[in-house]
Amino acid sequence: MKNRFKSAIESGEFVVTCEIIPGRGAHEEAQQREIEEAKKIYATGRVHAMSITDNPGGNPALLADTLGQEFLSEGIVPLVHFTCKDRSRNQILSQLYSMERLGIENILFMTGDYQVSGWEGRARPAFDLDSVHVQMLASEMNAGLVVPARKGDAVEQKTHFFNGGVVNPFKYLEGEVIPQYLKMEKKIIGGAKFLITQLGYDARKMEELIRYRDERGYDTPIIANIFLLTRGAAKLMKKGAIAGCYVSDELLATLEEEAQAEDKGKAARVERAAQMVAIAKGLGYAGVHIGGFGVTAEMLERILDRAEELAPEWKECVKKVNFGKPGGYFVYKAESDEEGQPTGLNVADKSPKPEQARERKVFKRWGLSKFFHHWVLTLGKRGGKILERRMDTLDRKKGVYRHHGLEHTGKSMLYGCMDCGDCGLEATLYTCPMTQCPKCQRNGPCGGTFDGWCEVFPGERYCIWYKAYHKAKKDNALERITRFITPPNHWELYGSSPWSAYTHRRDNCAGRIPVSLGLDDGVEGGITEETDLLKKVDTKL
Repeated sequence: MKNRFKSAIESGEFVVTCEIIPGRGAHEEAQQREIEEAKKIYATGRVHAMSITDNPGGNPALLADTLGQEFLSEGIVPLVHFTCKDRSRNQILSQLYSMERLGIENILFMTGDYQVSGWEGRARPAFDLDSVHVQMLASEMNAGLVVPARKGDAVEQKTHFFNGGVVNPFKYLEGEVIPQYLKMEKKIIGGAKFLITQLGYDARKMEELIRYRDERGYDTPIIANIFLLTRGAAKLMKKGAIAGCYVSDELLATLEEEAQAEDKGKAARVERAAQMVAIAKGLGYAGVHIGGFGVTAEMLERILDRAEELAPEWKECVKKVNFGKPGGYFVYKAESDEEGQPTGLNVADKSPKPEQARERKVFKRWGLSKFFHHWVLTLGKRGGKILERRMDTLDRKKGVYRHHGLEHTGKSMLYGCMDCGDCGLEATLYTCPMTQCPKCQRNGPCGGTFDGWCEVFPGERYCIWYKAYHKAKKDNALERITRFITPPNHWELYGSSPWSAYTHRRDNCAGRIPVSLGLDDGVEGGITEETDLLKKVDTKL
C-alpha cells in the first residue's frame, strides 16, 4: 500500500493527520466507536494518515502498532506513536522489528508521559533510551543495523521507517526554550525526517520555531499540532494534570465564555482550529496534526474548508490566536506594524537573554563540582593523569567491579548516585540524570516542564536541564551543553567504578558525538566531526 503520508511530505504537499486515542481494553464499546469514527475520518480522503497514541497520560492502553496493523489491513495509513517510557532498548528493537515486518513505516518517536498508573500500583518506568537515541536507532536500522554474530559483525536487512519526532516550542522561560530547541536539533541530526509540535495556542511561538529551524540551516518539515481544546481539558492542563501543555488565563476565560453557548463551544473550537490551520499554512508548516476529544469526520471537513477560506487573511488570524504567557521569553523580538502595534509575529533580531536563576538549589554543589572536575577529572592534566594511573593499578589488582566505596559514598552524598557505572554528571553539569530526572534524560529536557520545574515533581525539583542551562550560562560556557550528543547508558558498567570507566574511555564520555547546536556561533547546525557511531547513522540533514 502506498504511504500517502511519506509521499505527501517528500513532495511538499500540505499534509493532514488526525489523532485517535485507542484507550484501555481490547474490545470496549467506547473504544470501538472511536475506531469507527477514525475510519470515517480517513474515508473523507482529506487525511494522509491516522495518528495513533501510545499510552497517553502514562496510562496503559491498546498497543498503538496493533491498531496500526488493523488500519493497514483496511487500507488506512497509520502514523504510530512510539514512546520510550515503558520499554528497554531490547524491547524497543524487538517491537521495531515487528513493525517493519507488518509494514508499518510511519513512526513518531517521543519520550512519553511519566507513568501514573498500572496493575496493582504505578508501573516501573523504563526510559532506557531517550527520544534522540531512538531516532539514531531507526536511522541505523534503515541503513542496515550492524549486530554481533558468531563470525564477526553482521549487517541486517534495511528497514523502511519514516521516523519523526516531537518539539515543544510553547515554553516561556529562557532556561526552558533554549534547551528545547537544542534537543530538537539533536533529533534532526539523529535522523528525524519530520517533526510535530506539542499543542499550544500562540502564533508567535509557532513562527519562532520555523524561524529558528531556518536560521539553523535545517529543512526538516514541521507539522503543527491543532488540538480542539475544551474547557474541561483546559482546566486539567492549567492544573498541570496534562504535562507539557500551557493554557493562559486569557485562553481559559475565553473557553469558559464559549462554553456558555448552546453548542457548548463546539463552533468556536472549530473556528479556532481553522484559524490555526490557516496560520500554519501561512507560516510555512508542512502540515497539521488535528486532535481532540470527540473529533468527527464532519468537524474535520468543516475545519479544513474554513481554513481554505481564511488562508488569504492568515495574518489577521494570528491576532486571534495569541494566547502566550505575558512577559514570556521569545528567541526573537516582536514585530510591530506601521502604527507600532504588535502583529503577533517576530522579526529576525534576537531578544536579549536576561533570565537569571537565583535560587540556590539551581546551583547547589556547582562550585564544588567544577573544582573537583578541574583538578582531578580533567584528562590530560596532572590530576587526571594521577587518577588514571591509580585506576589502572586498582583494575589490574582487584578488577573493574572491585569495591569502590570512596567514589560511590561521595557521589551518593552529593548527587544521589545509584552506582550505574556510566556516570552522566558531566553531560548534565552535575545533576544526576539517573536519580534526579525521573525520565533519565541525558540529551535534553522532555516536553513536560513548567516554569523550570520537573513534570513529576513540580515545585520540588527543577528540571535538570533548566539547571544545566543556567549553570552553563552563569559560567559563560554554553558550549558545555551545545557540543555533543550523549549515547545511551552502558548497563554493562553497572556496579563498576565510574572513575575507572571514565579514565579508561569506556563510558559515555568516550562515545559522545560532536555537534554544533544553538544560535550564538553563527554556524549552521549539524555534525562537527566524523565518529565511529556516526558511520552507522544516515546524517544527511
